[in-house]
Amino acid sequence: MKNKHFNIAFSALLLIAVCAPLNAQVIAEDGTVLTLDRAIELTLKNNPRIAASQSAASAAGNRLSQTKADYLPKVNANAGYSRSASRSALLDGDWIGPSDSYNGSISASQLIYAFGKTGINTTIQQNSYYASLQDSVSVTNDIIYQLKQAYIGVLASQQQRDVFVQSVEQSQEQLKRARAFFDVGSRPKIDVTRAEVDLNNATLNLIKAESALKIANQRLFNIMGMRDNQTDIKLQQDSFSDEKFEITLEDALKEAFDKRPDLASYKLRLESARQNVKLSQTGFTPELNASGSYGWTGNDFPLYDRWSMGASVSIPIFSGFSTVNKVKESKDNLNTAYYNLTDAQQNALLDVRTSYYNLQDAASRIPVAEISRTAAEQSYQLAVGRYTVGVGNYIEMKDAEVSLSSARLNHISAVYDYNIAIANLKRSMGTR
Repeated sequence: MKNKHFNIAFSALLLIAVCAPLNAQVIAEDGTVLTLDRAIELTLKNNPRIAASQSAASAAGNRLSQTKADYLPKVNANAGYSRSASRSALLDGDWIGPSDSYNGSISASQLIYAFGKTGINTTIQQNSYYASLQDSVSVTNDIIYQLKQAYIGVLASQQQRDVFVQSVEQSQEQLKRARAFFDVGSRPKIDVTRAEVDLNNATLNLIKAESALKIANQRLFNIMGMRDNQTDIKLQQDSFSDEKFEITLEDALKEAFDKRPDLASYKLRLESARQNVKLSQTGFTPELNASGSYGWTGNDFPLYDRWSMGASVSIPIFSGFSTVNKVKESKDNLNTAYYNLTDAQQNALLDVRTSYYNLQDAASRIPVAEISRTAAEQSYQLAVGRYTVGVGNYIEMKDAEVSLSSARLNHISAVYDYNIAIANLKRSMGTR
């Protein structure tokens, strides 16, 4: 168990070690290519939620250090000075004094034996500290997943914007054709009017796409902890692909139960609850303490020396059933911790299975979307050719152009869903 705890703490401490505090924000320069790895690095350095989780883990570590202090003696130094006078009834109310008084001492105390209370309490705080480290890892994994969503979302928004740019260009070409045919009298005026309306609609769609891209960029910057309003950062296009990610459901479930930080945290809290039952039971046991002091006192220098040393034992006799109820409470908390772990394990199973099936669904939609996009491109070229030679009509050509834009957007959406499904499955397995 100790080795397991050490490995947990060591891996989490590595995470904290590579993460700089928020006070030095790193800003990417305009025009540079921001890779996904670089975006993760910026997020680890600048995201305030990650920094907060690390501070919480650090506080738990300090509480552990406070508990270990019970193993060491307590040493105190005291010094005092007083000046006093008194009125005497025997001397007709005259004042006696004033007189000076000095004192100083050094004292020490040490807990000798408490039937394992200090050791149990240290173990509880140690488990709590390790659990806090795992909580920090869990928060970090969730933030990295959100970063991937935002990063891939920007890439998808860029490609969607490009589709609407192509739509505007196609509408402009269609308007040119319609006007040329109308000028020579081979096409009616309504073709020109429809082309003008379609161009305006395509332009409006492009404006919306540009706005959506700006919002996606800002969402990415926010997760990375960047407060500026940069919008000219290029992203690595390779991060938006349909490269296959293969893993069996059994392997995914095994990895989740081995690596998910939330499950590790619940296990550690269950162990803490088990130790807390033992700690509450020590309320029935005595405590043995030793103490000693050496000091100086007197009304003038040199002062008189004095010393003392001794031992004491404290035996609980009756606490108004407080200890009994504390034991009952700790056992109830142990049951709660057990059921919390069981619930977390069930949710982990559901999370991994759902993510896995979503990945399979997203992967199966990509080839279908590719076929539809290729067919739509061919259909559009045929419709333009038919319209150009006077065989087809404008509505046929426009329907083909709309179908092509829709097929391109569907393919982008399928690739986006696939990349997000991969990221979500990795998150559900407790990895990145």
